Order: sequence, then C-alpha cells, then structure tokens
Amino acid sequence: MCVVAIAWQVHADWPLILIGNRDEFHGRPSAALAEWDDGGGVVAGRDLQAGGTWLGVHAPSGRVVVVTNVRGAAPDPAKESRGALVVDMLRGDGIFADPATADLDRFNAFNLFAVGEDGARLLTNRPEPLIASLAPGVHALANEPVDQPCARAERLRAALEAVAVARSDPECLLDTLTAEGDPALFIRGDVYGTRASTLVAVAADGSVRMIERRYEAGGRPAGTTDLDFRLG
Repeated sequence: MCVVAIAWQVHADWPLILIGNRDEFHGRPSAALAEWDDGGGVVAGRDLQAGGTWLGVHAPSGRVVVVTNVRGAAPDPAKESRGALVVDMLRGDGIFADPATADLDRFNAFNLFAVGEDGARLLTNRPEPLIASLAPGVHALANEPVDQPCARAERLRAALEAVAVARSDPECLLDTLTAEGDPALFIRGDVYGTRASTLVAVAADGSVRMIERRYEAGGRPAGTTDLDFRLG
C-alpha cells in the first residue's frame, strides 16, 4: 500500500476500519484478493513477483496487517521481503511472526500497521526502528517517514475520521479513494499508478467485509472482489 488509514475502536458498529490504495508499476504481476489456497486462512492479494502481500486478514486469528514502502534510498535486493514480513505477522508463524525492534532494519524502508489480539501497533524503520502501540483513534500512513507530515495521509485520515464519527457505512470510502487533485489519493498513470483500492471493515460480532477494486494502466477499472466472512 502507499496510503492507508485505520479507524481503531472509533466506529460503534465497525471497531476496525482499514482503507487504502496500493500504488505500483502496472507491469508488476499480482493476484486479486482471495483466500489463499494453502489452507492457512490468509485473505489477501498476492505479489507474484516477490511473493507475500501488501495487505491481508488472517481469518482464524483476526489479525490484520498492512505495509507501505517509504521514499528514500533505492531498495536493497539483499534485504528481507516486506511482503513476507506481512505474511509472517498475519499467520503468527515464521521468523518474523512477532518481530523485535532489532529486526526492522533487515527490511527496506517501510511503515506498517498491525491489528490483532494484543491491540493495534505501528512498526517502522524510518527515521529509526520503532514498534509502538496505537491508542484508539484514526491513524494514517503513506510513503513518508513517520516523523514527517504527509498531506496525502492526512487527507485520507480526515475522510475516514468523518465516516467513523458519523457512524456512516464505511463502503462509501472506496469512492473517496478515487479522489485526485492536490494531494491526490488516486494516481492515474500508464506505467505507474494506483493498482487497487481496498476496504477492510470488521464488525463488533467478528464479521468482515473486504472489498478490493482493481485498476489497470490509465486508472481504468479492472475488476472488483467483494468478500464477506467471519473471524475465528
């Protein structure tokens, strides 16, 4: 993902709402949102180039994890995969299932939200490695280090906060994610641009609504996946 926001314990009906856009080169292969066929309970899109995912839900445990990259130095191919970090944290299994602060510099620059049985956390390695608990509220990340203001993240955070406070249907936020202008939430490009807009809404009873709208070069719609399932 490249801009993402979460409302954690704000909306009375939906204690977790996550919304965000994945921006990527259109030529990078990926699979649409689905429950993975390995029987592990991960529901996510899939990066077919490096493996892993940028955003997913682990239905058996209720864990939700999303990652963004951070602008700066060119990626180091010797570093660990950020997509694999998301998968390990979702599954609760693997060497990075519960990463320590000292592990975070093993990855190229990233920001990450993780929500699970222990609450909500922010993990990042820019400007320095950090694992921090998140208080109930509305939080947003984009491609900037967490100590720098980001107008794009703030635009999405404010939109999510308005919906959460008003107890509106969170599905309306998918249209918000197509907003252009300055700052643009949606990037329309022939080579690089917004590839997917995703909503994850977890209800108080453990039911989940997960919607992914996909886009091809030029921002043209390329399909929608709409899933309903339960945690646990």
